[in-house]
Amino acid sequence: MTHDLSPPGAAPDPVTFRRALSRVPTSVVVVSTMHDGLPVGMIVGTFTSVSLKPLLVGYLGDRGSSTLPALLRAEMISFSVLRETDLRTVTAFRRPREARFQDVSWERDRQFGSPVLTGAPLVVFGRPWAQTDAGDHVFVLAEVLAVRTNGPARPLVFCGGRLTRMDPGHMVDNDIWQLGWHE
Repeated sequence: MTHDLSPPGAAPDPVTFRRALSRVPTSVVVVSTMHDGLPVGMIVGTFTSVSLKPLLVGYLGDRGSSTLPALLRAEMISFSVLRETDLRTVTAFRRPREARFQDVSWERDRQFGSPVLTGAPLVVFGRPWAQTDAGDHVFVLAEVLAVRTNGPARPLVFCGGRLTRMDPGHMVDNDIWQLGWHE
């Protein structure tokens, strides 16, 4: 049974819209940089692949964030995908900006100089490429310079308004069709 969540010809209100889109799972990623010799970062649920030519990724940063200005001015940023066991990291990143990396296992990458969360199943290194206004957010594009993977850990996912994990027992194991992949 389907439910129309907004009156005919009218856009849904923000609460209804947010509730409806909570049905779409999103990644949980820490985007970070070094600023004045210290790691700065925030959790985003909007990290996405954008382009293969050139290689671009993107994320949406909330204009109200005190962290976003440092990320927008950065020369180098990294994206560390969280593992399903990284709930302590999520809690740490609810702290004030200067305390987020305390009690979180991280290191400064030797090649790119940006912070990387230890054990992240995927880290993407990038250079800010472009940004555009997106309502109460800024859509930030980054040129991909390198990617690193770390073991078979499953990622943490945000869906239904809560943090959850992927259930490998219910994943489709089918190599006939891959989303967005063309040879």
